Amino acid sequence: MMAIPLSGTAEEVRRFWGILPSTQDAGEHLSRAVPGTAAKDAVTRTADWTLADVVDFEHFLARADPEDDRLRFEAEVAPGLAPGARRDRRAVLRAWLELQRGRQGGRPTPGTGLRAALSWLARLAWLSGGVAGVALSGAWFATATHEPVNAVLFWVAVVGLQLLLLVLALLGWLRWRRRGTGGALQGLWRALLLRLDAGLRRAPGEERDALRAALGRIALRREHYGGTLLAAPLVALMQRFAVAFNLGLLVAMLALHLPLADLRFGWQSTYPISAPQMHRAVQWAATPWRWLLPQAQPGADEVAATRYGRGQPAHTLPEAAARSWWPFLALSVACYGLLLRLALWGGVELGLRRRLRALRFDHPEAGALWRRLAGPLVDSSGGVERLPQGEAAAPGAQPRPGARCAVLVAQELPLGDAALAERLRRHFGWEIDALHRVPVDDRGALEALREPLLRQRPQALAVVVESGRDPIVAVARFLRAVLGLAGDAEVRVLLVPEPQAAAEREGGDEARLAIWRRFGQIQHLALEIERLP
Repeated sequence: MMAIPLSGTAEEVRRFWGILPSTQDAGEHLSRAVPGTAAKDAVTRTADWTLADVVDFEHFLARADPEDDRLRFEAEVAPGLAPGARRDRRAVLRAWLELQRGRQGGRPTPGTGLRAALSWLARLAWLSGGVAGVALSGAWFATATHEPVNAVLFWVAVVGLQLLLLVLALLGWLRWRRRGTGGALQGLWRALLLRLDAGLRRAPGEERDALRAALGRIALRREHYGGTLLAAPLVALMQRFAVAFNLGLLVAMLALHLPLADLRFGWQSTYPISAPQMHRAVQWAATPWRWLLPQAQPGADEVAATRYGRGQPAHTLPEAAARSWWPFLALSVACYGLLLRLALWGGVELGLRRRLRALRFDHPEAGALWRRLAGPLVDSSGGVERLPQGEAAAPGAQPRPGARCAVLVAQELPLGDAALAERLRRHFGWEIDALHRVPVDDRGALEALREPLLRQRPQALAVVVESGRDPIVAVARFLRAVLGLAGDAEVRVLLVPEPQAAAEREGGDEARLAIWRRFGQIQHLALEIERLP
């Protein structure tokens, strides 16, 4: 067999495939390597991806020319890269994205269209929400010329309805999350974005189609990007509208109607509600501020004095008691409307930023691009072929004899369950609690085993696969899920030797064991990998 010498020393290969540096360190490496270009300036902020950046990334990724992209990256970014800089996937992909943007010659990209649409929709939300709040307050108080303002009805219509909508939205979100149908919200967002924005309507059809296609690709990659990535901007717009609506209510109430009109508040009800019951409801609603402003709500006597009948003139109510309601109403709007919506808006924005910072860009197309830009691991010239020489696997802890063990067996493994259990008992001294056949490239298959494993609390978890199986990314995800379920239990991957003929073709069991251990190092899997004798 011909061996392939490594391009560079073994130390360089170890640096390439070893422990990843921090994102900040990699950004500094790239920035030092290529000063003076947009790509270099941007990668120093590798954690600061925005939704517009992700949209542009998907847009350019769909149009990528593998060879041209690699050559341009090597020519414009790579020459001064510090050692290890290419190991940070986010930094390298961000540099590639800035190169693609720079090649547009100032032409707008789908990301710029997205930013323009978000800006336009944000202004629309602020304007429409403020106008709606002022209009509702004005219409309500303008009619209170003869009868008192029904304070309870105003609270229910303005504050209670907002709380009800929030509860319904929460229930809908939980339903979508449970059934995996959050795409409906994403579809609504894309329709709103593409149909309401005047700037996009004036844009050429090709730009609108490019943005629509990029958003569609992000929606299809929900497993990698998360289902809330596209929904978050729509929810944030809703909160902007609600904040502006509550601000409009407060401005109209405190700055227009109360200073300029003699408004008197009272309450009435067809139901047999007594004044003490209404007072208890008011006190309960005033809980958020009652400890700080005990006089900012009507007392029991004032509630009793402001009950009125249909057609009763406002001036017949006691002046002081009738005016004691407006601080309660204003603070209710401020607490249950304005402050709550501000908190939700901040939470949505924070969640979106955290989601963007957590993006790994590990779907197949992004992974292939990163591999191309990161450079080849081996050089096929030279007449020899061998595995990269990495660090030797650190000797792990010896299995605990007598430990209770749960075994996850690759479903395609031909070895019988009884024979496998006997080999594990004989070699490790384990007591086999359960043996499960699972597809080791499908982490979703572990969901059915979650309850039994958590209930049994085994002291060891063994994952048994054939050594000739190729360790791929899906297997790494499966093993990470196993580690997540293991808790304090030791986890071992046991490789069952292949038949002699197959083993000889692959270079022997030692070569397959080296491949699997290298795989464990690359994927940073905190588990032991060994052969099953």
